[in-house]
Amino acid sequence: MIFKYKVLDAVGVKMEGTLEADSNDQALRRLQNQGNIILSLSSVKGRASSSKKSPSSPGGQGVKLDQVVMLMRELAIMIETGVPISEALELLSTNAENQAIKKAISAAHNDLVQGRSISQAFGSQPHVFPAVVINMVRTAEVGGQLDTTLNQAAEYLEASLEMRNKVGTALTYPVLLMVVAFGVTIFMMMYLIPKFGPLFQHMGGTIPPQTQFLISAGMFLQKNWWIVPLTIIGSAFAFVTVLRIPSGRAMMMRLLHVCPVIGDIVKKVALARILRSLGSVCAAGVSLLLALEISGQSAQDPIFEHAVDCVRLSVADGSSLSQAVANTNTFPAMVCQMVSVGEKSGRLSDVLLRVARFYERDVDVKLKMLTSIIEPLMIVVLGLVIGFIAVAIISPIYSLVGGVK
Repeated sequence: MIFKYKVLDAVGVKMEGTLEADSNDQALRRLQNQGNIILSLSSVKGRASSSKKSPSSPGGQGVKLDQVVMLMRELAIMIETGVPISEALELLSTNAENQAIKKAISAAHNDLVQGRSISQAFGSQPHVFPAVVINMVRTAEVGGQLDTTLNQAAEYLEASLEMRNKVGTALTYPVLLMVVAFGVTIFMMMYLIPKFGPLFQHMGGTIPPQTQFLISAGMFLQKNWWIVPLTIIGSAFAFVTVLRIPSGRAMMMRLLHVCPVIGDIVKKVALARILRSLGSVCAAGVSLLLALEISGQSAQDPIFEHAVDCVRLSVADGSSLSQAVANTNTFPAMVCQMVSVGEKSGRLSDVLLRVARFYERDVDVKLKMLTSIIEPLMIVVLGLVIGFIAVAIISPIYSLVGGVK
């Protein structure tokens, strides 16, 4: 079988190509034995066999981010207290409750027993150990501070989890309110309003245009009820399809960037992810070029991913990091200034992490403000919709009753 692959080699250079192997496992082992970190591996028919998870979005196959954080913490404590890495993995595998993590740790332990390095063992389980952790561990293998590095990786993943939870919490209530509003409106249109049509016809009189429109729309939806689920499913499918296309996802992000309030939050979330990833990886001793490769992927925003890639290319050509960041015209002036300060003071990782914390706090404040605005706004919109329907139905009833008198 022929497999296509993308890897990071021992010095952090991204490479891609094809190889021939009897199975997916054999191809994976060949690449790992050469000291590579697997980014993606798939057959020529396009079936994904292994794919890299974003540093800010580790997990997969039944593994949650908080479980990965706990695993990093437990492993760091064991190594810090003098437990050999092989024995630590064996203990964690025995006590793991999650079956996906149990299998991944067991496989990593077997790799260590067979003589592979820790980073290679972790790299063979990308659904549990994200690329940022693998590269930090690879650096720690040389420096000999594996426990400190694992704690740093856990702190980075914890910050990523906290940011994700904040965004999810802020969106939960508005989305739930929108679903309820949509459901109530559809219920009234399909089941309540059509019942008034025969009543108005029996009583006679003139029906206002808005009432006639609601009755006609309700009767249409009642007879063609399948349009509602079909529209919902089709819209969801179209949205997901657009997000899977790079150009479509970039277009969606550009639209979000120009939205008032929301655009500012989206930008700052991406900036916080990039700066925290870059600061954490640099603090672990990973080379700047590889750190930029990882941090760009952590943004989950095509616009900032492209900007970081441009920065990486400029740095590779000999430009300073601060100058490369400024030349993109994508990063705020404060970020450019702080990167310059970090370079000059020799404390780049500390400065990046401080700026990341600043943006994380700012995002938290903006999300709370946005939620406080959206909640009453959604209630008002829901009230206007239901009020319009109620007035459109009740007003002709009063008119008809008054005409009878």
